Amino acid sequence: MKISFGLNYSLKFVKIPAILAICCICMSFIVLEKSAKKRVEKAFTAYIKDSVQVEVALMYNRENLPDRYFSPVVTPVCEEGICYELVVDVYWDLLGNFLEYKESKEDPFTKFDHIRFTASDHQKMKDILADKTSLLANYEAKDLVDPRVEIKSDVIDGVTGATYKSLSGAVVKGAVYSSHTLWHIVNGIISAKIFEHTEKLLNDDLLVQMLQSSNYNQQFYALNKIDVEKKEFQPYLFDLLAKGESYVPFFAIEKLPESIWSSAEYQERSAELLPELEFKMQNEVLNKLMGKAVVREALRSLIKNSKGLRDNQIEKVFTILRENRKNLENKEMDKLADILYSENTTLSKNAYRILSEIKPQNKKVNQKVKSYERRIN
Repeated sequence: MKISFGLNYSLKFVKIPAILAICCICMSFIVLEKSAKKRVEKAFTAYIKDSVQVEVALMYNRENLPDRYFSPVVTPVCEEGICYELVVDVYWDLLGNFLEYKESKEDPFTKFDHIRFTASDHQKMKDILADKTSLLANYEAKDLVDPRVEIKSDVIDGVTGATYKSLSGAVVKGAVYSSHTLWHIVNGIISAKIFEHTEKLLNDDLLVQMLQSSNYNQQFYALNKIDVEKKEFQPYLFDLLAKGESYVPFFAIEKLPESIWSSAEYQERSAELLPELEFKMQNEVLNKLMGKAVVREALRSLIKNSKGLRDNQIEKVFTILRENRKNLENKEMDKLADILYSENTTLSKNAYRILSEIKPQNKKVNQKVKSYERRIN
């Protein structure tokens, strides 16, 4: 029989024997491994609520590297002497951060009065579980509701208190006890043990995988673990300038050794990368190239990509070009001459200035320069 009691979620009013729970866990691992055709192995055993045993598995990807952790959780939730079973599959990343959960088809998530979770309820729950700084960390379940305000259930003969307004944002409305229970399962001892387990598995391949992930926490963690002087890490570190999440690109660019910016390969890559970067990171890259001996290929890319930059960035590009004017040859002169016709006056004026300073021995370029002079005079 399924019931909804107070603000609790719907769960079976039957205690599953320990042996049945263990069998369910084992079967989950077997089915998961067969369906995914990837390696899955037991990582560790944890105990929640002091006595509830939880088996946590480590799932590997197709490259046979650790990918994520998984646990089929079966735990009692007790309120006012009545206990229910919570059945849910939970997934964490390699550092113990919540990724997702999958509800049981037989025991779907419900809230007050046995109402099924909506899509927005599930999203709210996932947002709650992903927040390690949640207010739920500081409260016992009984402290989340105000017993002075009673809410009567239309499904069972019972009442419960209303959630305190100051805490309403920290729980799914109508599912306060499931929010509290699941948050502590996801972000408690299991999360800490996952982090410890992953640290024992660390190697260069796993760090590279973290750098290449789209997970901010893993990118940042690997960024602080790698030896930046190792050349094998440098391509992945450089890729973070464009692919890093949140503030990772700014940490990555500071981690790159100075030798990178004197390298012909990375000078050209950084110049080609400019259109893909946001404004602040464009400035960081240009600042790194200023004062360096820059190769022709990179100078050519800087000229080509200067059209999409702001005025102060254009000034930086032409500072770099002037510092390396000896490396500017016919191809670069042609591109600068084309810029003379740009509607951006900062571009055209800078192109004219540097061409006037260099005085190239190129008839076609000189004709364009003279044409520009007639236009502005």
